[in-house]
Amino acid sequence: MSYDTKAVLARVKRLTEDDLHLWMRQGWVRPAQGAAGPVFDDLDVARLRLLCDLCLDMSLPDESMPVVLTLLDRLHESRRRLRMLSDVISQQPEPTRHAIIQSCRTVIFSSDDVER
Repeated sequence: MSYDTKAVLARVKRLTEDDLHLWMRQGWVRPAQGAAGPVFDDLDVARLRLLCDLCLDMSLPDESMPVVLTLLDRLHESRRRLRMLSDVISQQPEPTRHAIIQSCRTVIFSSDDVER
């Protein structure tokens, strides 16, 4: 789904037009550009809700935001890749899946011993 600025402001009740434009200038949200202006997708809307939480509820300083957003983006990318890996593993034959699980357990338990 795609949204213009007016629709985004209607969907994210706490968001002001000033904050929206500021966050776009800062690069914290990067909507696509259409002929009539910015075009937001569902991920942009979710990120704007997160920004409202971080800025308005948690009063996170502007200087900290790039670090926090980078870490969150990396976390989401890692989760996406893990889901893809899980999907690929689930499509393998039972013996292959079992061998992968056993190998993972071996690596996890041996790394736990190293960390202690």
